[in-house]
Formats: sequence, C-alpha cells, structure tokens
Amino acid sequence: MNPAVAGPQSTRLRVWLQRGLPAVVSLGALAWLLSTFDLRALFAALDARVALVMLPALVLYGAATLVIEALSIRRLLEAPPPTFTLWMAARIKCASYLLAVINYTLGGAGLAVLLRQRTGLSLGEAAGLVLLIALVDLTLTLTFGTLGLLFSQVAVSALIVSGLVVAATGIVFGVMLLRAPGSLGPIDRIRSLAVFAALRHTPLARLLELVALRCLFSACFISVAGAAFLAFGVEIGAARLVGGVMALAIVGALPIAVSGLGTGQVAAVFLFRDLAPAETILAMSLVLSFGLISLRLLMGMVFAREFARRALIAARGAA
Repeated sequence: MNPAVAGPQSTRLRVWLQRGLPAVVSLGALAWLLSTFDLRALFAALDARVALVMLPALVLYGAATLVIEALSIRRLLEAPPPTFTLWMAARIKCASYLLAVINYTLGGAGLAVLLRQRTGLSLGEAAGLVLLIALVDLTLTLTFGTLGLLFSQVAVSALIVSGLVVAATGIVFGVMLLRAPGSLGPIDRIRSLAVFAALRHTPLARLLELVALRCLFSACFISVAGAAFLAFGVEIGAARLVGGVMALAIVGALPIAVSGLGTGQVAAVFLFRDLAPAETILAMSLVLSFGLISLRLLMGMVFAREFARRALIAARGAA
C-alpha cells in the first residue's frame, strides 16, 4: 500500500476510534440495560419529587463547581494578564464542557488552547496546567473511592481496591519524582518538557491550595449524587455514598463512553444493587447522568459557545 494513502487512512481510523467508538459503547450499554430490566418499573420510579429535588441540586452544583474551576485555573497562574479575570476563566472552562461531551481528551485539549490564547503561555505550559488539575482530581477520586469502599465494607474484589491504591500511589510518586531537586540523569530530559512545568514548579503552598479546591469539587459531586439518592428515596450511608460515587467517577472518566453514559449505569447497578430494585438504581443513574450532561451543555452554550467553536477548530488542527 502506498504510504501516502495509508497515512490518511490510519489517521481517519484513529479519529473514528477516538470519537465514534465511545458513542457506540454508550449506545450498546444503554440498549443492553433497557432490554434487560423492566421499563415499566423504571418509569414508575420517576415522579415529581425527582424533579423537585434534582433541578435545584443541579443548579447549585453547576454554580459552585464553576466557581471552583475558575479559581483552580486562575490560582495556578503566577502572573495572569489583567484581562484574564475569574469570569474569563469560568467562560473558557464552560467552553471545554461542550468539547468534553464529545470526547474527554478533546475537552482538555480545548481548555489548553484557550488558556494559551488568553494568557500568553505556550501550548505545552497551558496543557501542563490542565494536566496538573486532572491529576489532582484523579488522585483524590482514587483515594476517596478506596477509603469509602473500605469503610463501607461493600463486597468489592480485593484486586479492584489494590488497583485503586496502586494507581493513586503511582500518581503521587510520579509527581514527587518530577518535583525532586537536583539531577535525575536521563529522566531530566522528560522532566524538562513544558507540559510538566506546572507539576515541577508550582509552589507547594499553591499546590496545597489546589488540592483543597479540588476536594471541594469532589464534595460537590458527591453531594449532587447524594441528592439523587434522596430524590429516589434510596437510603445509603455516608461511607458507601463516597466510595460508590467516586468509583462511578472513575468509570465516567474512562474515554470509552460518552461522558460515562451507559458504562456508568452498568457500574451503578452493580455497586448499589443491594440498596434498591435494579430499575430504581438505573433510573436514578440515568437522571443524574443526563442531568449533568444537560447542565454542562447548557452552561457551554450560554456562556462560551464561540470560545468552544474556536477551541474545537484549533484542537482538531493540532491533532
């Protein structure tokens, strides 16, 4: 085969796998769930109480997390331009929400592009800030998820818990390695990359501030999930809520489905199957997932649609 032809073909295949496969996985998982469980029981679980509880909870969640996201971005910048206000940070984050619905990686790339355009950072430095926030989120999710599952004494494989512990420890060790003083020989070439600049040079006090902000972010996510349990009348203990919701967050972050849709519902039914009928858990998970996706789409379209369009063009060009 002609290399000139094979190149574009492989690129198209890679793009399809990145953007098309998650949609296929989500639709396949949802189709399996809806064909397996009683749809009449699922719809019976939906009533006015669900809307009365979930709508205010989602609005509060959207407002609180947007403030946290804007503070997280701006506090990592040592000398932000005068034009880069908290409102600007919030708007470009809203733009990334629109892209992240298509693909989680695309959302991060779009945020990095917009950061570069609005702050004057290089693309590598902007991507480093996005990476730092993502790694802190992932580490906290793994940590809280592990502790919650252990304290709730839910029947989860020891292999899964061990994997969560190893993953969280590996991230912390990697960051410590990147921030280690002095020379590390051949590793210095990797540490010098612009994408690791934020991980290496962010002052410890500011890093701890970021951790505190992201803890608040995780608490907001757990709270809105707790509101879903309340709306559907499902009783759950605090430790079980934290562990289960953080486990769902890990599943939702995997780039194998659209915003965790489908895979998140399978995980929710498995994790909470002993708390209520499967149809109730499925209905609760669907309401929460569609509520969060709709919220992100609405925030993006209202506050940052033009930013999202420009970021999408730039991110696709970079790919």
